[in-house]
Amino acid sequence: MKRTEQNKNKSILLKILVPVLLLIVVIGAAYGTFTFLNDDGEPGEEVAVDEESENSENDGGTNGDDPESDGSDDSGSEADGGAASESETTKITISTVGDIMAHDEQYWGAYVEETDSYDFKPVFEHVKPYLEEADLAIGNFETTVAGEDRGYTGYPLFNTPDAIVEGVEYAGFDSIVTSNNHSLDMGAQGIERTVQKLEEADMDVVGTYEEAPEERHVIKDVNGIKVALLAFTESMNGMDDPYTDEEVHNMIDVISEENLTAAIDAAKADDPDIILTYMHWGPEYVEEPGDSQKHYAQFLADQGVDLIIGSHPHVLQRGETIESSDGEHEAFVAYSLGNFVSNQRLETIGEDFQPNEDGVIMHFDIEKDTASDETTVADISYTPTWVYRHSETGERPFDYEILPVEDFQGDENLPDSILERLDRSLERTNSRLNLE
Repeated sequence: MKRTEQNKNKSILLKILVPVLLLIVVIGAAYGTFTFLNDDGEPGEEVAVDEESENSENDGGTNGDDPESDGSDDSGSEADGGAASESETTKITISTVGDIMAHDEQYWGAYVEETDSYDFKPVFEHVKPYLEEADLAIGNFETTVAGEDRGYTGYPLFNTPDAIVEGVEYAGFDSIVTSNNHSLDMGAQGIERTVQKLEEADMDVVGTYEEAPEERHVIKDVNGIKVALLAFTESMNGMDDPYTDEEVHNMIDVISEENLTAAIDAAKADDPDIILTYMHWGPEYVEEPGDSQKHYAQFLADQGVDLIIGSHPHVLQRGETIESSDGEHEAFVAYSLGNFVSNQRLETIGEDFQPNEDGVIMHFDIEKDTASDETTVADISYTPTWVYRHSETGERPFDYEILPVEDFQGDENLPDSILERLDRSLERTNSRLNLE
């Protein structure tokens, strides 16, 4: 009986456990299936995200590191509206001087006995820093270098040792004007050799020619600013008489409205930013410019010349801005820059000729706006100079030095009499130029 009862109880227990176990199995299987399905879904979502991200990088390559990218929106607007629209200004300084002369006593003073040679470099030592600081330095070479075989001479027919070319090159000049009343002092051969020697020293020659020129201007590209240089003279002291008009025209630029117009028009064809013209003109030793000077200054302004530099009077004359007749253009004219170096002075030609000792280095600050392509003369200034002549004995030969006046005022190494002359020179210079 007991045994049967136990079996009966086991049977009942089995009937209960089997369904429970089956339920557990079913639930476990269902859970496994659910988990498996979820695991397959997450990588799918990750792929979708990656693809979306990759598409985003490709579509937005201008924002990424794509080597062919055009740049982001920000950098694009900076490129479009930044450098292109910002104006940049190019600046240069042009420095000009008046008459570089070589009288007898000047080359006597330049003679070096020990080497039997000539040295003009000390003449320019004190002004050299001012000329070298300029981007373009120009001076009027009022002598010739026709060679020793022609004999060295001063006034009235100049022929100077070749060493003066080394001197002006050493001083810092880039371009040399050679059309003046002494150009033909040694005839056609003198013009030819002077041009050759200056060009051999790597300086541009403006105004005279070895042979008939194709064009009568020099273009200097100075830091991206194109400067056209021309130079004309009104006289050759009669030394042109042996030559025909055509021969003279082939050697030297002579002032006339016809010649000026043709040369300026040819220069304009090269599209310069600035036109600078030297004019060897006017009566000597007078403070005020003559009628002819004023006439041609106005004519040049009407032709579109920007800077007009006068030489020949051997004294300083005023500088001023003039307007073209149509009111469309302005030009600056310095009617005369005086002597840069010469032997014309109180000791040689008298008390009334002290102004012949005065000169200037005139500086023009030129600015070009690269965006508008507009070029302007931004500022005009000058360095007053004075020719100091001295010797240890007080007698010839004399040394000549061009002094920047303001650098030597009060110099303890100079005699009081020279300091007084420096002060008077500065007063005359400021009064005559009258640029303020």
